[in-house]
Amino acid sequence: MLTFIDLFSGIGGFRLGMEMAGHICVGHCEIDKFAEKSYKEMHNVKGGEWYAADITKVKGEEMPQADCWCFGFPCTNISIAGKRQGLEGEQSRLFFEVIRLLEETEKKNRPEWLFIENVRNLLSIAKGFDFARILIALDKAGYDTQWQVLDSACFEVPQHRERLYIIGHIRENSGRKIFPVPAKNKSARIKQIGNITPPRKKWKNPPSGRIFSTEGISPTLICKGGGGKEVKILVEKEGEKRIRKLTPKECFRLQSFPDEYFDRAKSVNSDTQLYKQAGNSVTVSVIYEIAKKIGT
Repeated sequence: MLTFIDLFSGIGGFRLGMEMAGHICVGHCEIDKFAEKSYKEMHNVKGGEWYAADITKVKGEEMPQADCWCFGFPCTNISIAGKRQGLEGEQSRLFFEVIRLLEETEKKNRPEWLFIENVRNLLSIAKGFDFARILIALDKAGYDTQWQVLDSACFEVPQHRERLYIIGHIRENSGRKIFPVPAKNKSARIKQIGNITPPRKKWKNPPSGRIFSTEGISPTLICKGGGGKEVKILVEKEGEKRIRKLTPKECFRLQSFPDEYFDRAKSVNSDTQLYKQAGNSVTVSVIYEIAKKIGT
């Protein structure tokens, strides 16, 4: 059993997966006020738990002591769907705020483990130099690293979502091997059956209008859910076929959140925010499988 801090927490996918593995959350940090409302409601956060909104204003001495820091730093500047500014982008540079906090924390109080998630594109953006910068920064902070790309579809949720998971272990202690984490099931195929958006010269198959079969798995949920960008499926009811978008509850399910967690978030947020929060989250079932190995 470990204690952990949930940084860039979103709606708490890290928290739920870690808690399912028996670990204890001692605090979290999240700047988005809508995500924070969902987080508090979903996880029944108590008043005495450490919280900060803006990580850039936190000092190392203010961080509660914990065995593990969990974080999926913002991927907007790294994702294929983003502007691909890499670590030079304003949001993705928040990774270095975590490094700053580690350096400001006395060595004896630094977390033994770092549990990091980001998009697969982090491995290749800037020809791999940005990923090298991350490894170098972690090395200088005193952490050995290991990593693996895992697809959520291999962990009992029907969503194709390849993400890079990085484990850092403080060098003074001998860290055990966490990866590879074996798949729980084989990944199925995404089955696109049409597109309601007329093709353009730049895109022969525009992303926002694609229609998918319910016989396959969902494409990756994105953080810009809502506004017509929701995943659309073809369904048949009473012999009549129609196209509809996934509901916010279905999107939460695709990130492995139990329905009661969605219902709590729904009580404090709009559908637009719920779509965004599901797309921004980590997949709970994947976090759980990794968290079990960290805690053994």
